[in-house]
Amino acid sequence: MKDLDTIKIFLGMIALAIVVFILKELKTIFIPLTFAIFLSFMFQPLNRFLQSKRIPVGIAILVMVIIILVTFTLMGTVVYTSISSFVTEFPKYEQKITEMFQNFIITFEIPVEKVTDYLKNKVNWFELAQKFSLSKIISGTMGTFIDFLIKLLLTVAFMIFIVLERTKMVKRVEKVMTKNETEHSVKLVVKIEQSVKTYIVNKTIISLVTGLISMLFIAILGIDFVVISGILIFILNYIPNLGSIIASAFPIIICFIQYGFNWQLIAISIALISTQMIMGNFVEPKIMGTGLKLSPLFVLIALIFWFWVWGPVGMILAVPITSTFSLIIKEIPSLKIVSAFISSE
Repeated sequence: MKDLDTIKIFLGMIALAIVVFILKELKTIFIPLTFAIFLSFMFQPLNRFLQSKRIPVGIAILVMVIIILVTFTLMGTVVYTSISSFVTEFPKYEQKITEMFQNFIITFEIPVEKVTDYLKNKVNWFELAQKFSLSKIISGTMGTFIDFLIKLLLTVAFMIFIVLERTKMVKRVEKVMTKNETEHSVKLVVKIEQSVKTYIVNKTIISLVTGLISMLFIAILGIDFVVISGILIFILNYIPNLGSIIASAFPIIICFIQYGFNWQLIAISIALISTQMIMGNFVEPKIMGTGLKLSPLFVLIALIFWFWVWGPVGMILAVPITSTFSLIIKEIPSLKIVSAFISSE
């Protein structure tokens, strides 16, 4: 009996390793599929409403597709414009960065005689800005525009098939399961749907408010790149704990380059850190409640794991994926130990 249990454990570990390998190697397919599943959860209330009004499924799908395409088009336009502005305006910091390096070398008496002349005359700051600019980082994450467009269309296509198959899938499940099993499965799916939908909606509202408040402080203090700073804060706030720190660092660094170690740097640091702390420690727990019931330690582990599997996109999807996984394994008696590690209850 013990040998059989050991074999099951080893087979489970092998199967898990294979699944992770497939997810990592075929991320071009699985990332759009995951987004499509979550989008289908988000649009399910709208879908139910349209069905209650006896509107054909085709028209309902068309409405959802239009909403998605318009939303992504507007977001893409704003992001592209902001990045273009950043790349264009960055060279004006050339002199300031050169002076900062010169002061650093003089202050600490670094014995490098030719460093100042090299920084002043030989460094192509525009080329350096393009190499290390945000546009390169984002393009490395999202791929080219055509690649992003293909992923968007693939996500929409997956979502259409999921919506079309949902009703048929329920009927097929009912044929092979008892009434009690069917009801239990439906309740689980509804619970997952509600959990994911609540998290995404609330997190979007919190991230949007945080981004707008931060943009207000940045604009009042006259710091450059207001819009792109707000977009970064909005997007990276979807990454628990680490995202807000990384997002706040960008406008603080820009402020330091723009004004040096001045009162503006202290003011923006206090303003952004205070905003993140208030939103993260007081507002978010009030809005989110304890619905996800995930262990903070396991959330951190999930962030690291999904970053390794899918990169920055994986970090954004880590919490809803982990929440879904937690709800599923709670229904499997043999995995109660795993559920105990994941849950915060």
